[in-house]
Amino acid sequence: MKVGVDGVLIGSWASATGKRILDAGTGCGVIALMLAQRIPDAEIIAIDIDKSSIGEASENFENSRWNERIRSLNISFKELQNCEHESFDLIVSNPPFFESGVKHPTTVREIARHQGEFSPSALVEGASGLLRTNGKLAMIVPSEYYDSLCEIGIACGLYPYRASFVKNKPTSQIKRVMLEFIKDCQIHNESDASIREMSVLTMFDNNGCPTPEYVGLGRDFYLKF
Repeated sequence: MKVGVDGVLIGSWASATGKRILDAGTGCGVIALMLAQRIPDAEIIAIDIDKSSIGEASENFENSRWNERIRSLNISFKELQNCEHESFDLIVSNPPFFESGVKHPTTVREIARHQGEFSPSALVEGASGLLRTNGKLAMIVPSEYYDSLCEIGIACGLYPYRASFVKNKPTSQIKRVMLEFIKDCQIHNESDASIREMSVLTMFDNNGCPTPEYVGLGRDFYLKF
């Protein structure tokens, strides 16, 4: 699995907080590694349903300076919900969102991109039971998912906390949104919940050069910055 821009974006944008963190659908492990770099004392659990992805991620973790703090598990998100409850301070994910039209995806890329039982909505619903009070869920999804995921989150007791809409260039359409929810027992209805931070991230200027905002977000991870 190659390192994708979406994974690097959410790995660098998610709140750097918490002692126990979940990377749901880890793929090659880039988000887990970024979180280990950003949060020096955190324990990180990285899960993926695909055996080859977990094998690759495990090798990457073992060869990193943070290998003692990252643990990989070859289980599904649904299986994790059966053995963990209110265990995590932070969940970060680049969840599959692509309806490929393939009923039985076979390649690693098809499996990773195919929603199956691990869709953005399933992630929000499941995170409500896995997060501790005041825990956070950060995810990156197509921008058209924004409204429905906010509604699902509020219904599950997770409230939209931060949002950053992502576009490639100033003239480009917004294609992605990074969204962070908080599990807050003090918020009891939708009228109490509101986005506290909303922004637009433009990655490149019209000449194709990275914007200062993009460089500021990714400079600790991209050698080209």
